[in-house]
Parts: sequence; structure tokens; C-alpha cells
Amino acid sequence: MITTFTCLHCGKTLPRNPRLKKKQHYCCKKECQQASKRAWKRKQYNNNKIYRKKNLESQQVWRKQRPAHQYQREYRQAHPEYVSRNGQLQKTRNKKRQKQSAPMIVNGNSLSPQPNNSGTYALTQVKNGKIVNGNSFMVRLQVLSGKEMILVQNSV
Repeated sequence: MITTFTCLHCGKTLPRNPRLKKKQHYCCKKECQQASKRAWKRKQYNNNKIYRKKNLESQQVWRKQRPAHQYQREYRQAHPEYVSRNGQLQKTRNKKRQKQSAPMIVNGNSLSPQPNNSGTYALTQVKNGKIVNGNSFMVRLQVLSGKEMILVQNSV
């Protein structure tokens, strides 16, 4: 008697392969086999500490060999259609932002680049004239002189 199974990826009902000892969940199509492999990797990553550790170590080695800025530069050189599409999309985002009268900066989290009267400033990372970091730190600067400065240095 031939038993059947339903492929978890494509959903088709097919006859089970009698040579497989374990229960069959995926058919022989390439996409379904890739889905099976992804599911196995996800399960191993979540349940097997040694597998997860080796996976993270290999990712760190890969990142050390390929710095992010270099990888992005190479990707953009190899995919000019991505660069042109992204440029067009950025133009539409800029037009939309201009209509909303939002500032034209990369960092959406900085409050104000201009100091106010209270002496509070937003510190953000700037590279090549562009604010690139989404995180900003709020600091308060006070001018100390004389005895106050000596007390602050000793208390640290």
C-alpha cells in the first residue's frame, strides 16, 4: 500500500518515498528541498548550542574578512541596477519628506543640532558631513571655574 504525504512547502499531495526511513515532509523539487534545509538549520540554531556557537563564530570570521563599507562598495559595483533603483526611491522619499517639511538628514533620532539656552546638546556621529548614526546622546555642558572645578576633579 502506497502512502501519501503533503509537502510542507508547496502543499502538493504526493506518494511517499519508501526508501526514506524518517517521515517525509518535503517533495523532491529544488525549492522544497531548500525550504527543508532552511527549516533544519533554523531548528538546529534554536535547539543546538554547539551549532549556534559555530554558526556565530563563522559569521564573525566572515565579517572580519569583509568590512561592511568594503562589502557595500563591492555590492554596489556588482549591482548597478540596485544603485539606480535606490537613487530613484531616495528621490521620491526626499520629495515626500520635503512636503512634510521634515529635515533632510539621515538620522531621524537627533533632536536638534543647534544648542539651546540651557546648555544641552545632542551628540551625533558625523562622517563626511552626513549624520549616519541613528543614536544620539544628550549631554549638558557647564562651565566650571575655580573651586568648583577642583571639587569635580577630586570627586571623580
